[in-house]
Amino acid sequence: MFESETRLRRDVVDILDSLRGLGSGWYAAVFDRSKVVLESASEASPGAAALRRLLQAEAEPLLRLPGALQRGEATSDVFASFAADEFLLAVVNGKVGVVVACADAAKLETESARLVRALVDRLLRIDPAWRYDDKGRGIFFGSPRLDTVVIPRPEGGPDP
Repeated sequence: MFESETRLRRDVVDILDSLRGLGSGWYAAVFDRSKVVLESASEASPGAAALRRLLQAEAEPLLRLPGALQRGEATSDVFASFAADEFLLAVVNGKVGVVVACADAAKLETESARLVRALVDRLLRIDPAWRYDDKGRGIFFGSPRLDTVVIPRPEGGPDP
């Protein structure tokens, strides 16, 4: 029940590696409003540093993206400079996000449900602040809110 933070972080990186593998992806990361917390990148991923910088600069809009889409608000395409890729974005309680850069984000979303649930479990153990949503509701008043968004390749973008 009480696992060390080192063990939990290692589990998260292993799950990120698995998500990347399942989606034939080249980058996966966990981020919050202030930083990229953990990441997994393929050996030959020159875009990892650029995507890390993007996640740090655009964390707040990305964490708000699922809610904005549900409300029908206009959103900007923060991933426009990565036109060759698709992205799976998962946001937990509006506090922490997971992004995977891959070839087919819709397929990854469908096939990764068990991995994502395991990842959410580990993330909520790493940082207690992530357990609560913006209204202060936490794990004792229901399950964590998990929103996923598939960000497809832009129209006219290169095929994988």
